[in-house]
Amino acid sequence: MNFNTVFLLAAALFSCVFVMLKIERNRWFIGAFFYVLPVLALMGLWASLTNSWTELLLAAPVAIGMTGLWWAVWGRKLKRAESTIKVWGQDAAPKPKAALQAEIDQLKEEKAKLEEELKKIKTQRD
Repeated sequence: MNFNTVFLLAAALFSCVFVMLKIERNRWFIGAFFYVLPVLALMGLWASLTNSWTELLLAAPVAIGMTGLWWAVWGRKLKRAESTIKVWGQDAAPKPKAALQAEIDQLKEEKAKLEEELKKIKTQRD
């Protein structure tokens, strides 16, 4: 029995459990299909080709122990993943407040007065 192999297999199993614990609740099947199932299939294939079923069976409790230790120390403090990504520029523009709208109206009135004054000056010059 090779304990380096047991620890490597336990680390692979721990990574599978870690991925499934940190993945979003409604996207668990993506992690299972694209990560966990291929890792488990490769581990089973490797164990059958090298006849190392004892190492694989011993790696499972070691991985459970590693996961329990990780969860007790760090894992329970971490928040679960969620889809709260916001892209800038896709939010609706905020509606102008009353004070801002009053200032905009005042500036428009001043602009209209200045344009009238400019027209008078231009007509007087000509």
